[in-house]
Amino acid sequence: MEQSQRHPSLVLDLLILAIAAGLLLASSKLGLRTGHPATTGTGAIFGGVYIVYLGLLFLLSYFFPRHSYTFSLLAYVCQECSRPAGRWMAWFYFALSAVIGSILLLIGFGIL
Repeated sequence: MEQSQRHPSLVLDLLILAIAAGLLLASSKLGLRTGHPATTGTGAIFGGVYIVYLGLLFLLSYFFPRHSYTFSLLAYVCQECSRPAGRWMAWFYFALSAVIGSILLLIGFGIL
């Protein structure tokens, strides 16, 4: 009996990309600008959520690298393009984005 291979989910990829595009578009339309300091408001909040979301994608790529093409791409980035290279770099990218995203969220909410 032949075992079927599980193929990556295109629906999941489309959902991941739609959420990322929506967050990025919302942050840029609501006031977050490249090259300018972040200010209190919804643009910085959406920007912080976007950065945390990217970190979560790296973390999910650590656990589920074959479930979508996006996760396999992020796993490839961790294993082949990072220095030092390895699967554990997904944890590093997750932690880095959690810190940067949290700071941006705190700025957006007016706490910093």
